[in-house]
Amino acid sequence: METEKVIRACRLHIEMAIDDFVNEEESAPEIIKVQNGKCSYCVEEAEYEIKK
Repeated sequence: METEKVIRACRLHIEMAIDDFVNEEESAPEIIKVQNGKCSYCVEEAEYEIKK
């Protein structure tokens, strides 16, 4: 069973997160606005969740 790839990103890192997802998964991500969790790239609050 495949685990779902999820990246959380703040406003500053959203483009980097999308690029990383597409490079790894070779497919377009689903982008969801969230209000909890930390950015996968820094210590800021995440505004987006990028997943399959």
